[in-house]
Amino acid sequence: MVCFLDLGTSKVSGLLIEDLSNSKINAFSSIETSGVKKGSIINISATASSISQCLSDIEKQSGSKIKEVLVSISGEEVSSTNSIGQAAITEKEVSARDIENALNMSSTMKIPSDKTLLYAMPNSYLIDGEGDISNPLGMNGIKLEAKSHLIHCSKNTKNNIKKCIKVSSSGIGIRKYFYSQLGVAHSVLTDYQKKQGVCVLDIGAGTTDISVYQNGSITYSKVLPYAGDYITETIASALNIQSRDAEAIKKKYGCAFSDYISEEMIKISLKHGRKSISRKALAETIENSMSKILRHSINTLEENNLLNYIPSGIIITGGSANMEGMEKLGQKLTNLNFKIGFPKYNLPEKSDNLMKPENSAILGMTKFYALEQDKEFTFNQSKGIIARVLEWIRTEL
Repeated sequence: MVCFLDLGTSKVSGLLIEDLSNSKINAFSSIETSGVKKGSIINISATASSISQCLSDIEKQSGSKIKEVLVSISGEEVSSTNSIGQAAITEKEVSARDIENALNMSSTMKIPSDKTLLYAMPNSYLIDGEGDISNPLGMNGIKLEAKSHLIHCSKNTKNNIKKCIKVSSSGIGIRKYFYSQLGVAHSVLTDYQKKQGVCVLDIGAGTTDISVYQNGSITYSKVLPYAGDYITETIASALNIQSRDAEAIKKKYGCAFSDYISEEMIKISLKHGRKSISRKALAETIENSMSKILRHSINTLEENNLLNYIPSGIIITGGSANMEGMEKLGQKLTNLNFKIGFPKYNLPEKSDNLMKPENSAILGMTKFYALEQDKEFTFNQSKGIIARVLEWIRTEL
C-alpha cells in the first residue's frame, strides 16, 4: 500500500494504491482546507485538521492503516535553476564514476541557507563542449559536462509539513517529498510532447505553476502567485459580494470567454438573500482576470526565450482548467496550440470522477513514483541524489 498526499491551497487530497505495478486505486479523498495560502502553510492546526480528515477517510474506505505518506510540494517557496557541472574523463572513455562526478558538480550550486534541494533532474551531457547527449557512458573525450534542472524549496516548508503530519495523526511518517509538477507532467503529457517541447500551466487556487519540457526533460519551472482565488476576489469586488458566494458563482456560471455568453440576467443565491446579475458581465470579469494570469505566464515564457521552443503548445490543467471557454481564450491570447490537460490514467468505471484537471498532480505522482521504483531512482537526499541517478543510468544499459 502506498499513500500519496497533495497539499493544495483550497484542498488536501489523498490517494491510496495497492500495487505500483497496476496503480489500482483503493481509496481517494479530498478535503477543503483554510490552512494553506498560495501553496504555503499558514495555519498548522487548520492544515493538520484537513490532513487528519483526509487520511481518516482513506483508512475507512480501504480498511487499511496508513503508516507513511508521500507528499507533494509546490507553492511560492519553490524555486528552480539550471546548472552545469563538469568533470574530467579519467580513462578516455566516460565511466559511471565520471558521470557521477559531473552530476555531483551540477547539483552543488550554492543556494540560500533557508533553501534545500528538492529534486535534481539530469537533462543532457556534453563531451569536450559538444553534443546534446542523453547517455554519455562509453563515449570518448577529455571533459564531461552535465546539465541539470535543480528544484529547491524552503526548509520551513518541509518543517511545517512535518508538523502538520505529526499533529494530524500519531505514528505516520513521511516517506518522500515530490515536486508536484513532475507528477502533473506524468499525468497530462505524452512522451512525444515532452520530447518536442511543451509548456504546462497548472492553474490552481493559489498559484499558477509553469513547467517547460524539452527533449524529454524539464528545463524550466516557475511559480506565479496568481490563480483561481485571484479570479474569485475580482468577482467578489465587482459584484460587491462575499468571497464564498463569488467562488460558488464562478463554479456554477463562470465562463472564461465572454463571446460564448449572451445577454441574460441570472438570479444567484447569496448568504444573505438573492441577487440578479448579468451573466455576460460576469464572464467579462472572469475573462479579464484570466487573461491577466495567462498574459503573465506568456510574458514569463517570452522573457526566458521559451516561446519558440514549445511547438506542442501549452497544456493547461489544475482546477481553473475546468472553466468553460479556457481553450478558446488561450488560443486567442497565445496563437499557440492551447489544450486542456486531463489525467491519462486507467481507472475503474466508477472512478471517472477522478479524471479531472484538479487531480492531475496526485494521479501523476503515482506514475512518477512507480517509474522511480522501476528504475531504482529516487531523490531521497538522505540516500544521495547522485548515487540514485547513477543506479538509474546503470539499469538503462
